[in-house]
Amino acid sequence: MGDKIRIIQLSDMHISSADIVRNGANIRRNFLKALEKVRDMEHDFIVLSGDLAHDVDDNDYNWLKKKMQGLKYYVIPGNHDITEIMAKSFGLENDIIRGRIFYKISFKGRDFIFADTSIEWLDIRSLDGLVDKKSPEGGTFVFMHHPPSLCNSRHMDTYYPLSNHIEATEYFNSCRQIEHVFCAHYHIAHHVNKENFNIHICPSTWYQIGRKPKKFNILHSKPGYTVIEIDDSVSVKNHFIK
Repeated sequence: MGDKIRIIQLSDMHISSADIVRNGANIRRNFLKALEKVRDMEHDFIVLSGDLAHDVDDNDYNWLKKKMQGLKYYVIPGNHDITEIMAKSFGLENDIIRGRIFYKISFKGRDFIFADTSIEWLDIRSLDGLVDKKSPEGGTFVFMHHPPSLCNSRHMDTYYPLSNHIEATEYFNSCRQIEHVFCAHYHIAHHVNKENFNIHICPSTWYQIGRKPKKFNILHSKPGYTVIEIDDSVSVKNHFIK
């Protein structure tokens, strides 16, 4: 693959300790459809970008870990996950900074930062501490569960945004090293251009919601995933499985 990097992003799988059908879809079956589709695709690593668990009192990652065996992947918590349980389950105890999971990997000359927004708030101090100020412009990429800004999705923007989205937007606009932020949480496939950075929202493997209505609505229950290719430019493509 040379210096090209291909990443597969899966998110908002909401796996429970029980095999359940909710909101018109079998949660585990939908995730397995997505995983089967991407498992044999050429990729460097997979990112599971939050809400791996279904509920904060049902954080059982054993089933998910078994299904991911043999794959190179990284995880970050979402608002349905608990930092401490996720850290213990995935061996991230040493990556807890100021009570949240924050860590960085360097791969093929780029830096990738994984940021915890499980309390619906981004600790910008912890994030900024991982940014190499000597790295080239656009050479650092961030994965976080919540979009850092409002994203023209009426239901999610109204009821479930990142609580410090104004501060986060200001930070990313001012940080020249970061031009692309990959997130999820909104259960939509969407892209937003901000002043100095881009937001890429990965769809859920469970169900998708409509972006325009303010009231909660399920658009469809086709599992989705995102393929990210980083070379001289950045390509982000969202896919849905029938």
